[in-house]
Amino acid sequence: MLRGNYKKYEDLYIYGFKNSHPALREFDEEDLIGYWEEDGIGVLFFHKEKDDLVNELIKCYNLELDIKQKVKYSEWNEKRIPKPFEVGPFKIAPLWYEGTWDIVFDPSVVFGEGTHPTTSLMLENSWEFFKSFGQPQTVLDIGCGSGILTLFWSKLGSKVMAVDINPLCIKVTKHNLYINRLHAEVVESDIKKLLPFKVELVLGNLYKGLLLDLFGLPSFWTSKYYLVSGFVVSMEEELKQALTPFPCKVIWRKEKDGWVCWLIENASNC
Repeated sequence: MLRGNYKKYEDLYIYGFKNSHPALREFDEEDLIGYWEEDGIGVLFFHKEKDDLVNELIKCYNLELDIKQKVKYSEWNEKRIPKPFEVGPFKIAPLWYEGTWDIVFDPSVVFGEGTHPTTSLMLENSWEFFKSFGQPQTVLDIGCGSGILTLFWSKLGSKVMAVDINPLCIKVTKHNLYINRLHAEVVESDIKKLLPFKVELVLGNLYKGLLLDLFGLPSFWTSKYYLVSGFVVSMEEELKQALTPFPCKVIWRKEKDGWVCWLIENASNC
């Protein structure tokens, strides 16, 4: 995240390890952007080169360095450059843009910078859902990333719970809520460990494998509406087949640049 004298991202100095250590979750340093941990590996991101410091951490925590590289921020996340955009009534911008905005956010180095087609689809269809069905009192954001969907629904006035397995996503989401003076419950967890839950609207901008896993669990289908994305056209049939054992149907479908977003209605909770 941006802290101290840093007002924007320029260069990313990335140190990836084949393993991780719990102490790195609490590690802090003035040039640190954040610590990514997932599937047993750890990655440190800095604004500056930190070879000496990282060597000390390797010795202290028995880490095994796997990747060391410098990347321009403009080339990060498939070269998608965070920029201002509008959704419904809200003007939204990365926090380094001057101007008057309804929502500002620090995209950091996690998913959810606002310009990916699936993020756009989720935001645009969130607004369409609001207009068509009214405001859901409770919303669950699975895989919250930077928290952009959590911010959007919190701004609309819903009670939101945001979940992610990645500790950096949790920190970024909490930070973005704080700078917008918004409130939501933010939980670091594997979503499968939180099942079952019951809310009015579930948000899931996820990858196909996780969607298939969740779709196959009866304990997942306990809410009323599910807005999901993260898959392309060629993946739709397999995902639709996973819905057939349950009283669920796709009630609208939107497509953008080959990516797809569904709104699913759970008939058992109508």
